[in-house]
Amino acid sequence: MTYKDVLKHIKPSKCEKEQMKRFTNKLIRKIKKMTNEAEPIVCGSVSKDTWISKNKEIDLFLLYPTRLSKKELEKKGLVLAKKIVKEFKGKYEIAFSEHPYLKAQIKNFEVDIVPAYAVKSAEKIISSVDRTPFHVKFVQKKLKKPDDVRLLKQFCIANRCYGADAKRQGFSGYLCELLIIKFKDFKGCVKAASRWKAGKSISFIQVDKKAILRKYKTPLIVIDPVDKNRNAGAAVSVESFYRFVKACKDFVEKPSEKFFLPKKTKPYPQSVLSKKIKSRGTGWYLLKFNRPKVLDDILYSQMRRCVKAMDRLLSQDGFRVLRSTFYCNKNCFIVYEMGISNIPKIAKHRGPNVYSKHAENFLKHYKKQKTFIENEVWVVELEREFTDVSQFFKKMLRTSEKELLKKGIPSKVSPNIRKGKLYDGKNFLKGVKDSSNDFKSFFREWFEEDLY
Repeated sequence: MTYKDVLKHIKPSKCEKEQMKRFTNKLIRKIKKMTNEAEPIVCGSVSKDTWISKNKEIDLFLLYPTRLSKKELEKKGLVLAKKIVKEFKGKYEIAFSEHPYLKAQIKNFEVDIVPAYAVKSAEKIISSVDRTPFHVKFVQKKLKKPDDVRLLKQFCIANRCYGADAKRQGFSGYLCELLIIKFKDFKGCVKAASRWKAGKSISFIQVDKKAILRKYKTPLIVIDPVDKNRNAGAAVSVESFYRFVKACKDFVEKPSEKFFLPKKTKPYPQSVLSKKIKSRGTGWYLLKFNRPKVLDDILYSQMRRCVKAMDRLLSQDGFRVLRSTFYCNKNCFIVYEMGISNIPKIAKHRGPNVYSKHAENFLKHYKKQKTFIENEVWVVELEREFTDVSQFFKKMLRTSEKELLKKGIPSKVSPNIRKGKLYDGKNFLKGVKDSSNDFKSFFREWFEEDLY
């Protein structure tokens, strides 16, 4: 295997580069004619020559004077951004980071138009996006091998750990650039990463590692060379971290082009899925509902919160969750595998010691329930609301939005959950069978994934 073979597929051709250059130059020229107040600059991978072939994503920053208030920046920035899109006859939607920006489709290009402040140094940023131009300058100055960044990005894409957005929670383009700068090239990076453990810290200057580990509770800590108070690896989840580490370990042992090719997982045949599920002796539940009409960053963040809230509620009710996950396409799917999905109507609740000062309050609180003593501890018998998981989910589908919010189900998800459908017991297999192939493939990957 040679890296040149991989680069043939991922490095932009001379024609692609010329097309990108013509478009970005035209974009900048037009904007400068439209305004004297904001300075337009191209950031992101295009400005650092680390972009991948056929990826026509452009980060366009509009730098405004620091005298503007944040409200003025947002207002002026969005007005100008909309004019730019209109001038190029494109389409847009408003997205949100620290403040609103536009995600635009102009011809064949995806352009994020971001208002920011023209600060003199990264130490004087007013909003978090103000750092980005300094990221560009640092990488342009320090990066010697942009093709190795392309290799690392493609490696992360193929192994499902690329992208710092809420959907993927993986490695950003900037993080990939920093890793190549730190480890010199792709080979050095994957060799080093194959030995990483959670809590790995990387810095470009002398730092107190113990203090860094106390400050940041993330699997990967990369001190941003532009801002020593920022962790450039903050977005990387534990799952993405170990997905990357395992891929590096496997690659170092046996290098192959397959590590750069996105894996295409075929869904289980229905008969195989049926046997696998039955062999586990667990309870399976699938909630399916329409996808809320919100941006991915909002949706995936809320879906994670939703599943965590449901995990907590199920555990509080006495059920045992083995695993849970979710998937989104035009629908949203929440999958539960339960270790304990049927429980008695009566629950035993242990209270304080009989000699405790809290004993009297406990007895008053439960005076209408049956109480007794076990080993000098007050115990009360309580009736559970649910005795099986199906009852729990069916109640959720009938619960008001207000009540769901109180239980921790987020606002963008709760209205659609109420209109969803539950597939339980034998119907679980039907729910999977009637779903799209991409969900079936995801389900198989989740079922089979081994991160070590």
